[in-house]
Amino acid sequence: MKKSQLLIILALTALLLAINLYTRDDFAGKSYFGGMPWFGWAGVALMLVLVGVGLALRDAARARRLLEEPPALPKGEEAASGQLTPELLDKYDPDGATYPHPVIVTERCIGCHACVDACPHDVLAIVGGVAKSIASAQCMEDTSCQVECPVNPKACIVVNTNKKIPPRKVPARDATFMTNVPGCYIIGDVSGTPLIKNAANEGADCIKHIIGELHAAPPEAKAELDVAIIGAGPAGLSAAILAKQAGLRAVTIEQDKVLATIDAYPANKYVFFKPETMESRGGIAVDGAGLQREVILKTWAGTMMQNGVTVNENESCKSVKKAEDGGDYFVVQSEQGVAKDKKTYRARRVVLALGNRGTPMKLRLPGEEMKVTRDGQSEDKVKYKLTDPEVYRRRKIIIVGAGNSAIEAAVDLVARRDGTKITFRPDEEINEVSLVIRSDLKNDLKFGNKLQVYECIDEGKIKVYFGTSIKEIRDDEVVLMNARTQEVKATIKNDYIFAMIGGDRPTKFLEAIGIKIG
Repeated sequence: MKKSQLLIILALTALLLAINLYTRDDFAGKSYFGGMPWFGWAGVALMLVLVGVGLALRDAARARRLLEEPPALPKGEEAASGQLTPELLDKYDPDGATYPHPVIVTERCIGCHACVDACPHDVLAIVGGVAKSIASAQCMEDTSCQVECPVNPKACIVVNTNKKIPPRKVPARDATFMTNVPGCYIIGDVSGTPLIKNAANEGADCIKHIIGELHAAPPEAKAELDVAIIGAGPAGLSAAILAKQAGLRAVTIEQDKVLATIDAYPANKYVFFKPETMESRGGIAVDGAGLQREVILKTWAGTMMQNGVTVNENESCKSVKKAEDGGDYFVVQSEQGVAKDKKTYRARRVVLALGNRGTPMKLRLPGEEMKVTRDGQSEDKVKYKLTDPEVYRRRKIIIVGAGNSAIEAAVDLVARRDGTKITFRPDEEINEVSLVIRSDLKNDLKFGNKLQVYECIDEGKIKVYFGTSIKEIRDDEVVLMNARTQEVKATIKNDYIFAMIGGDRPTKFLEAIGIKIG
């Protein structure tokens, strides 16, 4: 019997008592509690028990039928409900564990790492180019792996869960990559599919569609540009090259530098071009299984130069608005360089090729823009990514942050990782690393990262300051304070600070344009 059924029975009994208390006398003048003799109450109780047992038997029979023969889902609803048919369960979950765990439909998986990155318990891994559940018993029913899976129908599905799994929040766009704002297109990572080959193809396909659209539309005298491309990652660069080849009047602006995301990868990292079955048709070469980071940067930069494409680096887009005079164009406003020189462009179409991680969050402290001299070279004191840990040896380094990227950077600066194992660097290489954490380690910190960082802490290789933040940045030292009371805790020697506290996703920027999310 369900709790709800028991509560209904008790409520009905209480209501009957309340009513009968006012009619204690029967027609013969006899007085009974509640107006009924004992056998009357026994009959009511028996009736309620029989009703409850009947309901319980009905529910049990229904549950047994569902276990033995789950109802077939109507076509198209499988993806929406996140369920798997019995045939798919037999094929991809032969063990049939009854506890909640993710199941990967291999044919749908594009190896994008989204589910692996989303799982905080190291249940999933990429094996043979696709996701695989390697530790189902560790699943804590987080379900974020299914939420972040970008394909439709889902390749990663959590079974045996009663949790309501929310839809993935991505910008609205149609098959031509146009958003709900006519004339404004969105491609690449920010669209919801984090794949280099897919991004490059989307950049080319989007420009081809814009070419056809502009040819069919009447001319717009007030627009000096045909297209403004915001972002110069794989999607934006591919679009810029195709636009140049087609003779479009175009401008490409990038808040960092060209291919900043690829450049941020660790040195010598092999980058996969997924999915392998997808044809390459973009403006940049993404053929084959993949290439090494350095080869990609050199090859794509060469393609850009050969086509005469220029990108306005260190120029941040601040707003995109439809023309107020009713014209068929957009007004794009930006700021360039340290001086934040303001620029305005009038373009008939806008292509948003933004990264999904957005602009790195700043510490917002005096001295954050400080330049320091190390080994005779001037460089930034505060950095926001660790590209190559091998560059730093015998340095005093502070890592600010408690997420996976911060923890991984801290471990990489004192040890070399080989899967779940770490080997500490020799004395002539190891850095003196301090973790500055405002409160505590994040809840979504991967289990493997947690084990490795605690091993480093236990061995005295990493020092952790919990409940701490930075008060002041100086050339060769940093002042730390209590994050709550702002009382000074310590002043420690320091060469570099890595602020790895996340990034501002472009959600507000997109919504300001009028693009719907989710």
